[in-house]
Amino acid sequence: MCPQPPSTQGETLAVASLADEIAYRLRADILDGRLPFGARLQHEELAARFGVSRTPIREALRQLQALNLVELAPNRGATVRTPSRAELVEVYELRAEMEGFACALACDRASTKDLDQLERTQERLTAAVTSALTSAGRVDDAELDAAVTEANTAFHDLIHQAAANRRLAESIQALQSVFPRDSVWRVIAHDETAMTTMNVTEHQAITAALRARTPESARRVMRDHVHAAGEILLAHLDDQRFWG
Repeated sequence: MCPQPPSTQGETLAVASLADEIAYRLRADILDGRLPFGARLQHEELAARFGVSRTPIREALRQLQALNLVELAPNRGATVRTPSRAELVEVYELRAEMEGFACALACDRASTKDLDQLERTQERLTAAVTSALTSAGRVDDAELDAAVTEANTAFHDLIHQAAANRRLAESIQALQSVFPRDSVWRVIAHDETAMTTMNVTEHQAITAALRARTPESARRVMRDHVHAAGEILLAHLDDQRFWG
């Protein structure tokens, strides 16, 4: 089970389950890319950051280890785990099928209100992409980066919710935990064609299939969309010799 969201804001934690709170926040840091692969997680630094003793820190790191987000090694401490190339391939193969299935289910189960909200979210994403492409320092602009990532995540989450299958949504979320949410965005941030295709054109095709209530078409366009994202990320990481 994933760590539960915090009940308070800020770094000073005054709740019963400190370990759960800390695990939730560190998980968010990893998935949002603020803690990169291979980053050392020092007990002393984390204890100072959260204003706690080392005991809840150790428990939080064990929770993250159970989620395959952190590695704990004797005499080396904790590090953010680096996934393998095979994992990336497996994750995107599964995500493509699962998200395609979710999209097909949403064709039958989404309300008109759900689809209206999806279109508004896509309008927000399109505006964020346009701003990113017209910004001179777009890839380094944290605010624009966050806007694109948030809107894209919301778009996909709305479809998962409309599918009305909790176990499916949880399975997809678990797969999405392997790589930071903005991984593909950072790869294509300087490529206007790829940015527009991935975040606008393909999303519009998905929305159109949902509006038309055509499950097989919706399944296909979503599956192709996720496959394309995986191929882009894999090619980039291969070029960067990410796997060592």
